Amino acid sequence: MRTDSSLEKRLKQLFGVIFFIVSIMAMLLAYMWQFDWFTSVTLLLPILVLTAWALSKSYVLMCDVLERFGLQLDALASEESNSWHLAQYSSGRVADLKNDFTKLSNKIANKKREYSQTEGFVFEFVAMLDLPIVILDPHGHVYSGNDALLILLQLKRVEGLHAQEIGLERAGLDWQQSEHADFKERFQISSHQFWRSGHCYELLAFFSIENQLRANEQQVWQRLIRVINHEVRNSLTPIYSMSQSLLHMKKQGQLGQKGDLASDMLQVIEKRAQHLLDFVASYSAFSQVAAAQKQIVSSEQINQRLQAIFPELELPNQDSFTFSVDLGQLEQALINLIKNAFEAAGATPPTLIWQQQGADIVIEIIDQGVGINNPDNLFVPFYTTKQQGAGIGLVISRELIRNQGGHLYLKPNTTGVGTRVVIILPC
Repeated sequence: MRTDSSLEKRLKQLFGVIFFIVSIMAMLLAYMWQFDWFTSVTLLLPILVLTAWALSKSYVLMCDVLERFGLQLDALASEESNSWHLAQYSSGRVADLKNDFTKLSNKIANKKREYSQTEGFVFEFVAMLDLPIVILDPHGHVYSGNDALLILLQLKRVEGLHAQEIGLERAGLDWQQSEHADFKERFQISSHQFWRSGHCYELLAFFSIENQLRANEQQVWQRLIRVINHEVRNSLTPIYSMSQSLLHMKKQGQLGQKGDLASDMLQVIEKRAQHLLDFVASYSAFSQVAAAQKQIVSSEQINQRLQAIFPELELPNQDSFTFSVDLGQLEQALINLIKNAFEAAGATPPTLIWQQQGADIVIEIIDQGVGINNPDNLFVPFYTTKQQGAGIGLVISRELIRNQGGHLYLKPNTTGVGTRVVIILPC
């Protein structure tokens, strides 16, 4: 059971009991021997004084050991491993305690030495890396930076500068390259926290994403060129072939004799040329999305306009919501997506559902079609699995939704059949 009494107080009480017992025993002896009062006091006083002195000395010695024990702990906490405050005791329990302290002190000193060596190795290793690395102190100032960082920043020293002064800014709990950073490359910043002398430091490593961006850009260009090559070749090949045939028929004087055939060839040439024009127009529409001109509209208003275009569209009874959006752009995106849903579902019309979730408007277009066949190419420009498709509607729809500050997702339907288009727009 825990009490509030101190060790010193309990020692005084214990020594008081001992002194009281000795006094009682001395008085009993004097009574038994029938000494007079003066003789009893003369004999008992030296005994009581010596007893009191012995007890007092014991108390002082014990307190002294405890005080020196505390000083030894303070020395250990201050990393003074060579300091010793109980040196006068060469044997007994205190000497054993001294040996235990010596072992503990040596162990701590060895660990400190190992830590210092490891820390020195890590700092040397960081300095040798070509990867820019900076260490920030708990206040966000530069504690250390390697040579690669100095080369990146074109500075001779960075110690003491604030993180914002070297182009960094907080993004929640992470760090990122600020918009005004004068870096020649774009970086992804990885952070790691560690403790040193009771303070939290952060090590930031700068990973260049230029190579990845270039690789992604090159991949997009390759896909785009492949699609353009496919579309242009499919149109120009019959145009070229039929033009050669018409030229040959003219040289042979057969145009009049084969007028119907020549007319059919010219119609094919016209259709393929029109297809090329439509293809170029689609590319222009994709690359030139105008800035959103937002206005307050209602879901009921949009439903009425869509119902006029798609009379068979399923619109369950639901509440009407008002929100700010570019009506023309949202309507164009919904028309593209609903048209795709009708083509995918066949005889079963798709369903349009509106919901308000917190500060967002959620629009769902659900069809009962074949589902998503090739998810990796969903938003690749000009990629299509339709015989008459241009491969641009879904991409333009996503750009139009993004232009409103929203997001567009395609997911498998929860029933396992068909596709669910989810549009999230801010109110």
